[in-house]
Amino acid sequence: MKKGSKFRKVLILGAKIILLPILTVLVIMTVGIIISLLRPSMAPINYETSPLDYWPTNEWKTSTPEEQGMNSGKLIEMIEFYKDKNAEQDNIQIESITIIRNGYIVSDIYLNPLFPKNTKHVIHSCTKSIMSALVGIAIEKGYITDVNVPVLDILDYEVSQNGDERIKQLTVKNLLTMQTGLHSQDNYLYQWRGLFEMQHTDDWTGYILDLPFEADPGTRFDYSNMSSFLLSAVVSKATGMSSLSFAQEYLFTPLGIEDVRWENSPKGIGIGWARMWLKPHDMAKIGLLYLQKGKWADTQVIPEAWVEESLNAHSSPKKYRYVYNEEINIDFGLSGGSWVMTNFARPFADGYGYQWWLDKSGMYSAIGVGGQFIMVVPEENLVIVFTSKLTGAESFLPAKLLKKFILPAVIADEPIANEKTDQEFLDSLSTNSPNATQPEPISKLPDMAFAISGKRYLLDTNPWQYDSLQLVFHREKDYAQISYTAKEKDRVSYQISLNNIYRFTVSNQETYAAKGYWISPVTFVLDYEMIGYSSKGKWTLTFDANDLILEEVGVTGTYSYGGKSL
Repeated sequence: MKKGSKFRKVLILGAKIILLPILTVLVIMTVGIIISLLRPSMAPINYETSPLDYWPTNEWKTSTPEEQGMNSGKLIEMIEFYKDKNAEQDNIQIESITIIRNGYIVSDIYLNPLFPKNTKHVIHSCTKSIMSALVGIAIEKGYITDVNVPVLDILDYEVSQNGDERIKQLTVKNLLTMQTGLHSQDNYLYQWRGLFEMQHTDDWTGYILDLPFEADPGTRFDYSNMSSFLLSAVVSKATGMSSLSFAQEYLFTPLGIEDVRWENSPKGIGIGWARMWLKPHDMAKIGLLYLQKGKWADTQVIPEAWVEESLNAHSSPKKYRYVYNEEINIDFGLSGGSWVMTNFARPFADGYGYQWWLDKSGMYSAIGVGGQFIMVVPEENLVIVFTSKLTGAESFLPAKLLKKFILPAVIADEPIANEKTDQEFLDSLSTNSPNATQPEPISKLPDMAFAISGKRYLLDTNPWQYDSLQLVFHREKDYAQISYTAKEKDRVSYQISLNNIYRFTVSNQETYAAKGYWISPVTFVLDYEMIGYSSKGKWTLTFDANDLILEEVGVTGTYSYGGKSL
């Protein structure tokens, strides 16, 4: 073969390798744009409420699935399906499933031995849906004029000489519908980069309002945690109360929700996008309140019109949207991937209301990262709550279980024949099963364990702003001790079992379950769970003289950073 022919073949092959991905992305984008233009707007979710026999303000009443027209066998199939997946992938962990029909708990299932019943769980972005309710209540009570009020009419902020004048157009409705136009870079597509940057400042509100714009406010959907934080800032400023205090007075207390945690920004503003902790049964109360269009007992807690407006698709996650890079230029690769994700992988994405995810079937949901769900199915008078430790695409496993098992379990609007054996099995899941893990003999600790024991390591810059870490080992004990800073000021300290059985420690109002083991003479692995949090944690610590390399796996990904002994 002639050299020229070989060269031409190499050029052609190289061109294919380079051009094929580009052409694929362009095809995806073109198809996405065409489909978006042809897709009709989603109709508002509207329905008639069904009267309840009682209100679960003080306590939920229970019933069997069959008494509420549901088939227990189908729910057992769901548990078996889940357990098979859990056995195949140990990173799949659903903690609790609460199923309510006609106002009665028909199944209350707990699947993680480390998560006790009646324990608060982080709800992550389900917080956004609660934040929306607070905005509606604040408008109804006259603290906020309406959704069209400019944000700057409420917040103390002056546009700088070089600032973008479009910030003056930003309204409360733009925040509610995730259509700010701001270059926030604060969702999973950006690995939450903007969110981490914001949290490194003292004034989160000022940071957000100083961001550049990608588009005019109100013109396109772009999921943003900062939008929900600004809603919290608006409610706090307008009412003169913290978002939590306002929620306790006007939302939680009427529902009988007493045990709530909600973290604040450095300036004391409730973190409107997340960091709220509720018990699963209290999460279900929020779902039932919306199912009943804001009414609870004899009180209209949220205006009915607000609930109905919240379930109107004000923006469309499935319409094609661009993802922008640091220079505010379109990243075509990520944009195409985003379109594929929202159109084929993400449930409840047919429309986005006021901080609620909507499905064209008439269902709607509050969704938090890691598999936290409050699902409402008006047609079947259902509320379903999931708390989970899930990652990646598996975060949407609860939605799959809803469609594959829970909805098919609904077979009648009146009681059906009882299945006693099935019901007994489901009842057995309403309390935690004991942890079947057996203790293992403790291996001899390597010399490095004692060389680094008690040393404090100053850590490099990291997303969590940890600044130092210390491990202590004992020759005569079956556990080690770790201590480190968290969220800048808090000191966390807990014990780490060395015999394969999780050891529990309360530190800074959190309960930690931890175990650890050496995988080499210089590398120690720490597996831990913060009880009620949405992910398992794993730290791999490798020591070398006075240096430390730490690899951390958590809910937002894997991070590596170093440290030096003090």
